[in-house]
Amino acid sequence: MGMFDNFLQHDETIFKEQLVLDYEYLPHILKFRENQQQYIANILKPLFSSKMSSNILITGSPGIGKTACCRHILREMENFSDKIYGIYINCWKQDSAYKVLVDICHQLGYKWTLNKKTNELIDEIAKIVNKKAAVIILDEVDKLKEEQIIYQLLEDLFRKSLILITNNQEFLATLDQRTRSRLIPEIIEFIPYSYKETYDILYERKKYAFHENVFPDDLFEQIAQKSFYEKDIRIGLFLLKETGNATELRSSKKVSLEDTEKAISKISIFQQTRITLDEEEKEILNFIKDKPGSSTTEIYRLYNEKFNKTDRTFRRKISTLKEFDLIDVKEEKISGAQTPHFFPKNSNS
Repeated sequence: MGMFDNFLQHDETIFKEQLVLDYEYLPHILKFRENQQQYIANILKPLFSSKMSSNILITGSPGIGKTACCRHILREMENFSDKIYGIYINCWKQDSAYKVLVDICHQLGYKWTLNKKTNELIDEIAKIVNKKAAVIILDEVDKLKEEQIIYQLLEDLFRKSLILITNNQEFLATLDQRTRSRLIPEIIEFIPYSYKETYDILYERKKYAFHENVFPDDLFEQIAQKSFYEKDIRIGLFLLKETGNATELRSSKKVSLEDTEKAISKISIFQQTRITLDEEEKEILNFIKDKPGSSTTEIYRLYNEKFNKTDRTFRRKISTLKEFDLIDVKEEKISGAQTPHFFPKNSNS
């Protein structure tokens, strides 16, 4: 028997359409976020009549449909009318004012960005957008290195709505007063999916991703339960894909307990790949590891000595470390006041 004789043939696969298991995939109908979508659509409605609209701040933990909801609205909006430009920016990737503006220019079809300064780019964007209206989504907005870009968009664009998406519940408080007073957003908080909602979302993806009779119900339920426990739909999609891959690696046409267990064992790897810290966040984490139990004042002093950044920026960095569950924050009463003290996660201090 040859080395590859047991492999599935080139035209044999348990997957019907693997693409639907990608988190970036946008289903035609976004289940269980209809109320949020309608609320946002109502806020944006005045733009279709050349009127002013409110800005929106969307908060909530990762993997509960914030991005998908907003992208779905953009798609519906663009299918309905050409009166409004729909722009989506991922601030993980475009984390500076210049990168954000270049991305907006490209989405608007303006290609002459080379060697232009940020103030020149915002002028070109305003010339285009102010003839119509725009909805600009800044996803993971707390990852921006320069919050000034938010103020510039608010100030220079006339009929627009900025939709800011963040996992950081305290993001608004980290903005300077001038930006906050100009933004004045409607705040929408997304809550995690219930178990039934998690099950139904993943079941639908499974139905389109795999051929029939591939996934036993009891093994699928394990994946749904794990995704619900982690409060993250992305975990469920990851487990479905990895389970399928493990099944095909065995040259089998039916998922086994061994396949789901192998997939579940990789969750920590998946979670680690989603943790991306910038230089400043890594340094703050190192400060906390070196001096566990240090107060906010002590850690900020070390941070400021090295980077010379504002307290607002420091608080955003701390929020990122908390979001990724890398640090514990314990309140200690000193001189009658509650003072936060930081510990690296799993520290015994």
